[in-house]
Amino acid sequence: MYGILTSDPTLARADVGEFVHFVTDDVSGRRGTPLDGVVNAVACWGNTEIVRDDPDRAATTTKGTRATPETEGHHWGTICPTDPDYRAGLLDRIETVGDNGDVRLTTPGFPGGGFCRCVRCERQFATSEFDDRVAWRTATITRFVREAKNRITGDLIVTLYPDPYPGNLRARAGIDPQALESVADGFLVPLCSISYETTYWVESLARGFAHELGDLDIPLTFQLSASEAGVDRLVDVTHQIESYADAVVYGTYEGDFETVREVIHRRGTATPRSQPV
Repeated sequence: MYGILTSDPTLARADVGEFVHFVTDDVSGRRGTPLDGVVNAVACWGNTEIVRDDPDRAATTTKGTRATPETEGHHWGTICPTDPDYRAGLLDRIETVGDNGDVRLTTPGFPGGGFCRCVRCERQFATSEFDDRVAWRTATITRFVREAKNRITGDLIVTLYPDPYPGNLRARAGIDPQALESVADGFLVPLCSISYETTYWVESLARGFAHELGDLDIPLTFQLSASEAGVDRLVDVTHQIESYADAVVYGTYEGDFETVREVIHRRGTATPRSQPV
């Protein structure tokens, strides 16, 4: 299956591919109007606007480093996942968006292994049933995803950080695919690049996820980007990864819409390659 991801409501209705992911709420803090008949994507803890307005709400390390766009390795602001007011508002928003159908969660976990060590998180961990911080972080995110699922009637797709090495998703973000198997209706892994001048890493990551998640009965989607990548290159990248997944979705803007349309047309009429995991 092939589809598009877009924040443009006109492109979302352009009838290209077999499904559409629509960016309703993004990491800038922008909130849009959800659409019917698509998978509406909601940024969870990623919210640059709130972090800039109230930096104390950002996830932080023991050294006081905050998860802001200015911090090395971060491209947006990330709210602490134990912030009770933000969490409650986020779940309400997911419920509202979910009234229109399926929902995809982006930025659903902690923003790195060293986050969050704010006073609230330290207190909650200290009074929890867990002796291991990774286990506590994982339980925190699992509870959130479970509550999000309970708020919607459609399917719930969870975005995973592109690191398939065993245990790394738990250590990085507090996300455990095995724990989420009974909650999520699909996983999505972004494998995005500006032009895909080299592609071996894309195939390696796709193969790694297919191997790591192979025992789970849950659909896996890979996301590619079309920015500055020509049709032939995107066709080749798709060819390398599609046998490892159930679907491929292309990040699409107005300027690369025709490229994505042609790629989907070519792959839709091709015979998929079979490869061993």
